[in-house]
Amino acid sequence: MRFLLHLFLAMALALPAASYAADDEKAIQILERMTEAAKNLTYEGVFAYQSGKNLQSIRIYHRADARGELERLISLNGAAREVIRSNDMVTCINPEGKQVNVSRRPLGRGFPSDLPRRLSSATPFYDVKLGDTDRIAGRKAYELNITPVDDYRYGYRLWVDTQTYLLLKSELLGTDGDVLETFAFSSINTDVHIPDHKLRSQMAGEEMTWHRSEPEEPINTATSSQQSRWQTGWLPDGFAQVAYQTRLRASNGADVEQRVYSDGLSSVSVFIERIRARHNHLHGGSHVGAINAFGTIMHAHFVTVVGEVPADTVKKIGNQISFSDTP
Repeated sequence: MRFLLHLFLAMALALPAASYAADDEKAIQILERMTEAAKNLTYEGVFAYQSGKNLQSIRIYHRADARGELERLISLNGAAREVIRSNDMVTCINPEGKQVNVSRRPLGRGFPSDLPRRLSSATPFYDVKLGDTDRIAGRKAYELNITPVDDYRYGYRLWVDTQTYLLLKSELLGTDGDVLETFAFSSINTDVHIPDHKLRSQMAGEEMTWHRSEPEEPINTATSSQQSRWQTGWLPDGFAQVAYQTRLRASNGADVEQRVYSDGLSSVSVFIERIRARHNHLHGGSHVGAINAFGTIMHAHFVTVVGEVPADTVKKIGNQISFSDTP
């Protein structure tokens, strides 16, 4: 009798653990299917993107066929802008003629397909849990909780369509659990044919085109270290250098060195610029929405660390950058 009691208690304790493991496995499967749906589905809809007090409403047309992906986004409030994406080639049309900063998304976190493509390589540094089901844009959705393994990066909460596995809503979460950014469809139609004319811009204005893709694998840091005497002494676990360039030009004519570090989801840029003239520069911390920055001066250079990561992360990275007198 005592043996049976012990067996019953052991099974009672084991069943929840087995259930949690099954839920975690299902969450990963949903994440994988979400990545494929973002690329392979044809759909149109309207979504909102909010960061701080800034709220944008955007119409999207997305078509997937044998040639790949074609996408058009139209801003519905604020400055009139359109973005056309053909696979990884992105063109931003700005009728007002203002310069576009291509290092940031021109319509905020404007690509619903952008988050899934980055999440797939970042899961070792985030715990993925299955939450409750909810309704988003009239559709039943799985809730996924993406929790970082440390306090050096942000977390996410995602809602994925139970039928199509399209990402319907995402929230970027601070270390205290506050919502920093939100993307959410208000209407979505996945049973639709999108003709060519709906994927062509209806605006005339200044255009800027660039490739949105970044290397998914860390680059050979030996090459960049030969070109630079600057060293990054600390990075959060999982972060590696994925880009390096000195092609940027500052307003005073000085070359600016830029390095990009990423864990596959979160990313941080380090900018290093030689001081050529007196002008204002960030000293200490600053933030705009979920983007934090930290600036300092060392060895006659401005050093700035910028990223969609917590303030402590950019500060710690910036404080441990060093300069070597020998190449």
